[in-house]
Amino acid sequence: MISTEDILTITENVFTTMIDSPVELDNDESDLAAHAPITGCVQIAGEWSGAVLVQTTGDFATQAASKMLMLDQAEVCIEDRQDTMAEIANMIGGNIKSLVPGPSTLSLPTVTTGEDFDIRIFGTTVENSVAMTANGQQLKVIVCRGCE
Repeated sequence: MISTEDILTITENVFTTMIDSPVELDNDESDLAAHAPITGCVQIAGEWSGAVLVQTTGDFATQAASKMLMLDQAEVCIEDRQDTMAEIANMIGGNIKSLVPGPSTLSLPTVTTGEDFDIRIFGTTVENSVAMTANGQQLKVIVCRGCE
């Protein structure tokens, strides 16, 4: 099982390196997907199969895109937010992939934008879901494992 500590450490490393943003655990277990306009997802296939989802607010995606792309926040468009979330999901997913039995491959990232949606990765169950905050914004990393 991918532990909460593993997910937090990986997320902290990615966010500190790429967007200079500290990350903290958050006890809020609300359904962020219903209120989060953006979710990045990568799937892992091989000896271990599953998916990694990164959900956050549009405000945080804008802040992250601004830092990663070196743009003023007012210049950030939806495509910039989507590209940034795809890259964040790819980096976090790649690091999680290194912790699971291999060999395995990482899919291209997908990004869902909008409110009040439900994402279901068929054939998986949630192995761990970690709520965090970064720059005062909610963030959740969800690891789904393929059913055996």
